[in-house]
Amino acid sequence: MFFSLAWLSLTFSLGVWWWILGFRQAKTIAEISISAARQVELDRVNRMLQLEGSFFLSMLTLGGVTLAVLSYRDHKRSKLISDFFSTVTHEMKTPISSLQLQVEVLLENTKEPELKKKLEKIWKENQRIESQMGNAFYLASLMQGESLYMEPLTISSLCESYSHHEPDLSWNILIPNETKVYIDKKAFFAMLKNLSDNAKRHGKAKTIKLTITKEKKYISFLLEDDGSGFSGNKNNLTLPFLRHSKTSGSGIGLYIVKKLIEKMKGSLEFPNTSSGFQVKLTLKEVT
Repeated sequence: MFFSLAWLSLTFSLGVWWWILGFRQAKTIAEISISAARQVELDRVNRMLQLEGSFFLSMLTLGGVTLAVLSYRDHKRSKLISDFFSTVTHEMKTPISSLQLQVEVLLENTKEPELKKKLEKIWKENQRIESQMGNAFYLASLMQGESLYMEPLTISSLCESYSHHEPDLSWNILIPNETKVYIDKKAFFAMLKNLSDNAKRHGKAKTIKLTITKEKKYISFLLEDDGSGFSGNKNNLTLPFLRHSKTSGSGIGLYIVKKLIEKMKGSLEFPNTSSGFQVKLTLKEVT
């Protein structure tokens, strides 16, 4: 980065110098053309321009090569990090799912209140780990520029499928169930999961409702809760690794939601509300 800035400063300085020199030499050449006796001066100016031009072009070439090498190294480093995230999340998903299933079986067969309480805590923490691993997977795919699997899906199929993942989410559908939206189902469910987890973990929400409406040619998904809400600057909510309070998260969840909705050609908003917290996702309707 230092060498790139140094090269940029040098190039800019040389450009300004050549700009000034051009005006000076134009005047000098005009004067020399009047007097043939000053041919020596003209030769000196010509040599100076050749040397400075060669140096200027050399610096441009060297700077371009340096930036190309640094960019290539940065690309390799980014790809290595992305591959690491993808590999780790893929390898961890199976044991986490297995652990989740075993804990659920133990919860069903346990009658001791104290043991059941501990198992419920393990179940919640395992769910949290699973959610974070999912975020790491999507973060890695976003870094690699992977495309989403977009397809037209009906609102009823989305509601029916997601109800198995999040039975506590209340759906309020105010449009025909057969209305279709162009969407990546897996990514959309990941967004809802992130938003629901944020509402429960950070907003201490007890109830979460998803209202689906139609605005012209767009479908709006309004997620609202009865939690403590957010009193800070909402423009900073989607910035990654920015903590708004001691109890807030890393911000990766909302950052991923923003990037995924943008890849679906949709938009993300945080409407003002007197109580709780609201998030509005907008996607284009399939006509």
